[in-house]
Amino acid sequence: MKIIFSDNSLKELLNFRGDIINHFLKNGHEVIILAPNNLENPIEKYPFFDKVSYIPLKLDSVGNNPLKDIKYFLNLLYLYKKNKPDYIFHYTIKPNIYGSIAAKLLNIKSTAMVAGLGSCFSNYSLGDKIARALYKLGLRFSDKILVLNEYNYSFLKNNNFVNQDKLILLPGGEGVNIENFS
Repeated sequence: MKIIFSDNSLKELLNFRGDIINHFLKNGHEVIILAPNNLENPIEKYPFFDKVSYIPLKLDSVGNNPLKDIKYFLNLLYLYKKNKPDYIFHYTIKPNIYGSIAAKLLNIKSTAMVAGLGSCFSNYSLGDKIARALYKLGLRFSDKILVLNEYNYSFLKNNNFVNQDKLILLPGGEGVNIENFS
């Protein structure tokens, strides 16, 4: 099986999901990582990194420039079509929005991981309202939405952000190896 992990940070993806990625590799799956390159020499800390296909992406993870976001979306669409994955895992808001839409357009199953809702849910500027609307749209295209805490789960459920059949609460977390942080 060919699996893509799409995130807004290579460092955070490997830091929090390295064991999951390594698990897929050990079980014979092909893994492709799409994320901005913000980690110097990843193979030193993550020896499995030489077994993944890494494609660095440009992404303004906190900006709200629609032209940059459209370019990011089109890049994901191109890479998903070119690599033909069997499944895609999206992490963080922009991969969740644009990656989920791109995956659906190409009929590729995907999961969005919502570790936190982000500042656009606690602020009320026009840009934040647009971000919330885009997030609601993007999540509707995911096959599953994994949520890490009860508050976010309840918010998404009670505000009809997603089809509740897609929403999954992971009360014990997603399997992050806490030994890496002690």
